Amino acid sequence: MSGDYTQHQTEGEQLEAEQLSLQATAPPSQIPGYRLERFLGAGAFGQVWVGRDLNTGRPVAVKFYMHRGGVNWSLLSREVKNLVQMSADKHVVQVLEVGWDGDPPYYVMEYIPSGSLEDLLATKGRLSVRRAVEVFRRICIGLNHSHGKGVLHCDLKPANILLDEDYDPRLADFGQSRMSHEQTPALGTLFYMAPEQADLEAAPDVRWDVYGLGAIMYRMLTGTAPHRSDSLVQEMDTAGSLPKRLERYRSAIQTAKQPRKHYGRRGVDRALSQIVDGCLAADPEHRFANVQQVLEALDRRDAKRARRPLMLLGIVGPLLLLTAMGIYAARSMSQSRQKFTTALRAASHDSNLFAAKFAASTLESQVQNYFDLAANEASNPDLVDTLRPLMQSPEFTAMRDAVVEGSAVSVRDDFLDYPQREAVDRFLEERLNYHLRRHALNDQSPHLATMFLTDERGTIFAMGYENPVPRDKQSTARNFAFRSYFHGGHEDLPRDVKPSQVTPLDHTHMSAPFLSTSTNLWKVAVSTPIYLTDDHSRADAVLVITTNLGEFQLIQSDGRTEQVAVLVDAREGDKFGTILQHPLMDRLDDEGRTMASKRFQLPEPLLKELLEGKDIDYTDPVANSADGADYKGTWLAAVQPVAVPRSERAQGEDSSLLVLVQYRLSDVTAPVQVLLESLSKEGAIAMGVFVFVTFLLWFLVHRASDLHIDRHDAKEDRQRSGTTITTDAT
Repeated sequence: MSGDYTQHQTEGEQLEAEQLSLQATAPPSQIPGYRLERFLGAGAFGQVWVGRDLNTGRPVAVKFYMHRGGVNWSLLSREVKNLVQMSADKHVVQVLEVGWDGDPPYYVMEYIPSGSLEDLLATKGRLSVRRAVEVFRRICIGLNHSHGKGVLHCDLKPANILLDEDYDPRLADFGQSRMSHEQTPALGTLFYMAPEQADLEAAPDVRWDVYGLGAIMYRMLTGTAPHRSDSLVQEMDTAGSLPKRLERYRSAIQTAKQPRKHYGRRGVDRALSQIVDGCLAADPEHRFANVQQVLEALDRRDAKRARRPLMLLGIVGPLLLLTAMGIYAARSMSQSRQKFTTALRAASHDSNLFAAKFAASTLESQVQNYFDLAANEASNPDLVDTLRPLMQSPEFTAMRDAVVEGSAVSVRDDFLDYPQREAVDRFLEERLNYHLRRHALNDQSPHLATMFLTDERGTIFAMGYENPVPRDKQSTARNFAFRSYFHGGHEDLPRDVKPSQVTPLDHTHMSAPFLSTSTNLWKVAVSTPIYLTDDHSRADAVLVITTNLGEFQLIQSDGRTEQVAVLVDAREGDKFGTILQHPLMDRLDDEGRTMASKRFQLPEPLLKELLEGKDIDYTDPVANSADGADYKGTWLAAVQPVAVPRSERAQGEDSSLLVLVQYRLSDVTAPVQVLLESLSKEGAIAMGVFVFVTFLLWFLVHRASDLHIDRHDAKEDRQRSGTTITTDAT
């Protein structure tokens, strides 16, 4: 017998039961129509005898309540009343007759010969998973019927589950049962009783029985009751009074971790584990609301398991199909795909290289327009006539000397307000506006951002702006001899270089790209010398025009991103590979946004491989920006250096720019789909194999399922040795 006892029994009552069992050598009384044959056992309030119905020969069990004075009549009446109410339920022990007026009182119920579930578990340890689920389902069905008639058991445990001759479970011992509308507390058995039930003020709740169901299932799967440990049993034994024991039990269950021993049981799937967890939740709000929900969860689990063969077919079948098709077609498809892809990549790379050369040539042509414009403006007789008196003015020369000598602040206002200099400003602004109007009418015409003049020592003395600039922000009356647009070098000189040590350029020149501090856009400057005399050994002034790199049109685009052209910085050093202009930058600039705060750069080894003409996979760095989703993926790329237009003094000088043209690899390989059409015959054969494999799998799975069930039932018959419920030792 189990050591788990219903909590309403005191130690005195248990002692009395023991004494009664020792004295049970003859039935307390004879029952008309029945012959009592042997003593079965004793409890707190009486004895149970096995007898036989004299009319039908049916074995029965008779429960006597000894000594009227000691009988808890409310308990007796409740148990008998609830049993009679469910007398038609095959899942509950049936009451056949009640002797209220007997001495002692008794009731006759059907005899369940195979003992209790507790007896079986005490002998076998635990049940096999399959049989545990079967028993659990039948207990749930019986309990659900009981709840449907308004009866709550309130003391579910293996000892109160009897097993009939077929070892099917029957609910028994409704001594602690309550009607669903009752508010009287009922105590169950420790470790099978819900924590909130362990309270002498608790009102009956259907979820108490749900917890008991989970505890029974846990015991059947693991061999132990949930949360039970020797230390906790000892703590409760020494807790003192019943309320303190209950409080200790309730606190221990509510603060303990969810039992998980059943997770380690082989054969317990996730769905079954979750059903047990849903029953054993310490918080009743997290528990199944009723037994019907438990049954529905079991049904869902069964349906899922029933679909496993189909799932096997759905998973293994396609794998076998793909394997068969792969073995048959792998060689031809691999060779054809490789051949087509290689040919398409080569053609696309050649096309990209041609497009890069074309874009570079287009850019060179546009740069040539800026060179021509600068040269034309520098040789404009009106400009030369305006400059001569200004540059020959002793007063203005003194001002320019002061700027070079570091006294620009003291003469700046006089410098800016000098009338003849202001006349040059007006002339430059007129010429700048003229070119802006031309660009507005024809976007192929050069677009200028600024036009300015430096003297022979690099001091800017006149400037025209596309957009007005505050007086204190203007560059006029400042020396920029270190800038490449003045001296014609590839890079700027140190800022502290002395102007006297710098020689102005002697040919038209395009500067290295630079980031504008006022617009945050990449720009370039085209500069050319101005000679006011016949002596051309040293320039008398330098004319500089600037433009945004975004103004250059590299390739025609309709807004799609399949093929794009990008300007890249070719200067050696930390700027090598920096993206100077990109279609995304142009789009954001049109929207009034900028990407100048972020620097996008190609890895140096990759760019060098592209310069060598290699066909490699390319990833656009701009794709990593927040707005760069359109440029994600793999591209094919080709680059081409941009040459500065030939001039009288510089033959084929290289610029600091590269044009990179990129084309989506996915668009390149799209024609490979033609390969799939060419393999349509092989596909038809593969479909035939698919049909054959599918039917073969259906047949094998069906046979395997039937054979497995037959073998399992035969094994259980051998292990059962005459019993229906089989346990295992694992």
